[in-house]
Amino acid sequence: MGLLDKVDNLDDKEPAKKATPKKAVAKKATPKKAVAKKATPKAAVKSAKPKKVSVDQPKKLRPTGLPEGYELAGKMPRYIGWLINFAWNFGVLIGTLSVFIFGDPDLTIGFAGASLMILINWLVIPIWTGRNIGEFVSRTKYINSSGSKPLFLHAILNNSLGFLFLIGFILVGISFSDLSTTSGMTNIGIGAFFMITWVVNFFFKKNSDYSQGVFDLAFSAYLVKHVATGTETGWLAKFESLGDFGDKWQQKQEERTKKAQEKAEKRAADAASKESSNEDSEDDESKEPESED
Repeated sequence: MGLLDKVDNLDDKEPAKKATPKKAVAKKATPKKAVAKKATPKAAVKSAKPKKVSVDQPKKLRPTGLPEGYELAGKMPRYIGWLINFAWNFGVLIGTLSVFIFGDPDLTIGFAGASLMILINWLVIPIWTGRNIGEFVSRTKYINSSGSKPLFLHAILNNSLGFLFLIGFILVGISFSDLSTTSGMTNIGIGAFFMITWVVNFFFKKNSDYSQGVFDLAFSAYLVKHVATGTETGWLAKFESLGDFGDKWQQKQEERTKKAQEKAEKRAADAASKESSNEDSEDDESKEPESED
């Protein structure tokens, strides 16, 4: 019996020792959950990076509208600039054409001089300085929305409007008798397009708040008053001195308009005083019969 009891006790102890490793194996599976939790902060860091790009985007926007510190050119400087440009570009050309009508055979010098003056004011000076002769005389210039000189194409296209109208007028006049031919209709169509472009640009300027034409709107350009820095030298200083002539002309025009206004006010005051005196005399005449009664 004693031996059997010992055997039974051994059988009871052996299963208890074998069960212990199973619990240890179950504990080894717990670190896997901790690894899954460590992956969550990386996703949060990656998702936060694109938000910084959206904050910096508005800083790249270009300015629009008339920049601060500049004043739009008035009607008188615009008129002076247009008149000077017209006289410079077409003065010699019109004189040469008028002589050509009377039959002078040799007008090479006249046409060459007119072409040279047109090229200087149309291409050379605008590309070099961004202004033409008329703008130097009227002390005006074109700027874009950032306050700098517009692209040189703006000056070339803007100065081409008068030439386009003249070329269109000549094409229509020459080809008007050839309406039955294809070439005549083509020339008339091209000429009409050039003339309509000038008319559309004119109406755009009249109806715009900033007096901008077609090409001014395309390049965001504004005609403003120009103030010389005083540091100009050479040809640029000579061009700037042309503004003195424009200032004197503008001063004379202002004096004339002021005198005209004073005369108009004086005439209106004289007319009002005459009307009041006539009314007083009529009242006196109406009162005289009552006094006799």
